[in-house]
Amino acid sequence: MYYSQIRVDPTNPDIAYQGGAPFFKTIDGGKIWRQVGGVAHSDHHAIWIDPRDHNHVMIGNDGGLDVSYDQTETWEFVNSIGGTGLFYKVSADMRKPYVVCGGLQDNGSWCGPSAARSGNGILNSDWFRVGGGDGFYTANDWSDWRILYSESQDGATSRLDLGRGTTVSIRPRGPGGRGGQPLPPGAEGVDPAVLAQFGLGPGAANGNVVPAPPAGTTFRFYWNTPFTLSPHNPSTMYLGAERLFKSMDRGNTWVMSDDLTRNVGRNDRPIMGVDGKAPMASKHDGAAAYSNIVTVSESPVVPGTVWVGTNDGNVQVSRDGGLTWKNVVDSVPGLPKETHVSRVEASPFDAGTAYVTFDGHRTDDHKPYVFVTKDFGATWASLASNLPMGNVNVITADNRNRNLLFLGTEYAIYVSMDAGKSWKPLMRGMPTVRVDDLIVHSRDRDLIAGTHGRSIWILDDISPLEQMTDQTTDAVLFDVRPAVSWVNDIQKQITVGGQKNFRGANPDPGTAISYWLKGDAGSVRVDISDVTGRVVRTIDGTKTPGLNRVRWNLQGNPPGRGAAAPGSGQAEQPAATAPSTQPAATNPPANPPAAGQQGAGREDRPPTTAPATAPPAGRGGQQAAPAAAAPAEAAQGGGGGRGRGGFGPPPLPAGTYLVKVTVDGKVIGTKTVVIEGDSLQ
Repeated sequence: MYYSQIRVDPTNPDIAYQGGAPFFKTIDGGKIWRQVGGVAHSDHHAIWIDPRDHNHVMIGNDGGLDVSYDQTETWEFVNSIGGTGLFYKVSADMRKPYVVCGGLQDNGSWCGPSAARSGNGILNSDWFRVGGGDGFYTANDWSDWRILYSESQDGATSRLDLGRGTTVSIRPRGPGGRGGQPLPPGAEGVDPAVLAQFGLGPGAANGNVVPAPPAGTTFRFYWNTPFTLSPHNPSTMYLGAERLFKSMDRGNTWVMSDDLTRNVGRNDRPIMGVDGKAPMASKHDGAAAYSNIVTVSESPVVPGTVWVGTNDGNVQVSRDGGLTWKNVVDSVPGLPKETHVSRVEASPFDAGTAYVTFDGHRTDDHKPYVFVTKDFGATWASLASNLPMGNVNVITADNRNRNLLFLGTEYAIYVSMDAGKSWKPLMRGMPTVRVDDLIVHSRDRDLIAGTHGRSIWILDDISPLEQMTDQTTDAVLFDVRPAVSWVNDIQKQITVGGQKNFRGANPDPGTAISYWLKGDAGSVRVDISDVTGRVVRTIDGTKTPGLNRVRWNLQGNPPGRGAAAPGSGQAEQPAATAPSTQPAATNPPANPPAAGQQGAGREDRPPTTAPATAPPAGRGGQQAAPAAAAPAEAAQGGGGGRGRGGFGPPPLPAGTYLVKVTVDGKVIGTKTVVIEGDSLQ
């Protein structure tokens, strides 16, 4: 059962509490239950009563944690428990700093900044809601950040215009109905706006699917319906039900394919030995539709080459924009029939190449299923190689390095530098958590992870991994990402006192200078000069084998000093080349830890660039410690996270600078770096 929590007051047997969509209380032994008001969210799953003070009650729900000190008369929403959101899908726009969006389990869809122009860090109040119900997929128009999309359960998809403040339903629907499930008994008088959140209710007389299907046609939408914007034209989008819908006008009208699923009658199949047609208290836990498209991807190389995966085990490909389809799943070796397709990802390099992952945990199959095809699905090869046990949820192919792949599993993030031949954990600073989505920001080259239990995490600047090849030997200086000289937003300089405000960490100011060392070095010197050739900053770099990073905070040398300044070099050692702080799980745990209750729209960034201790003058710091290893530091910024120093304008003006790295007296490379100016206009 989804709910089922009842708690009796330990000091008064007539007082009891009951979880559910609302929260209920009785004071007469259960004769009358009244709904408790004043709670910040609905869907209550956890109840605790203080055994020494029955006035002290805590409840956990889909919105977080609420506490009462007066026997539920008033409530305090706890905003300091950190990033515990359950994100299904994430997206990002092209603003500076870019904004991240995503859908949360029963907490709507939200957007928030990847960085804030304030030393407070990223606060809960920096986030804004863009969808209701259960939040799932979001997408941002890469040509106009004001246009974005969000989706709630059963295909309830909306297009938002942040410039005009409008929201329009674009859910595919047939004539005379929304195209979704029929109204359940007793729902005839329910507010249409509420029904719309669940994909129910009356639709436009003529629908929005062309040509119009027969009147009364219904569609089978997955609970978290997938949709995607075309990488070739953001006005073109694809959305999955049991068939694939395609729109070329941002969802105003749709054309549809035939049924691309196996059309399994799940309600006819037995459940734990009971005939599927027999009465059951909670059949399929409320998710009625089955045999649905659950993942969609269009080739970035050739428009109209589209891949879909279904939850009943089909992998279909179209090479003509969705007019005709071919099911290629039977060519996948060693795959049990009808295994759920967790993700399909078209290659950004070759039209015929695609990656697909499967999730068999619903049948107690925890093997990692990862495959690649290079001939439009005619043949497939396994990429599971050295992955530990644990189902795979997402695969993401980097679009600058064809050998660079990222993988999200039930427990971790993995990276492959050799096109899937081998995998390494990418977990430094990350908790063990289910990873549901991974994207690479197309401009800033940050890896953004949506997790089911610890909100959103960002790994800043993966461009060194993108530049590494099999020929990366000896000592190499990589291209340096442009930096922004952020200004302080005075309107963001608010007072945030106490420890009951969670703060997502800002990225460290400046830019990272990354280089590769084949072996130990005696000395590493980083010189930064302006357009006149004058050295404006000198930093002593780290000297360990592998990938090294020194962070330049955009400041010059202190007056009267030509050497490095304290704190000028912060070392980073990406987990792709260093031991992981989280050992790989050899087998899935028998009782996985609970994901926890998510907070509405919280962002959490691992301290991937903060040293565990302050480095000595001009030297790179130590490896970053996980957040839990530095409670005193975290406490300085309130519950959960802290702002890292804000965005004070550096003394060096915007412009182009030259970075030179010298190892043991030999120059290994020079690169230009651009400091961009910032404006609040």
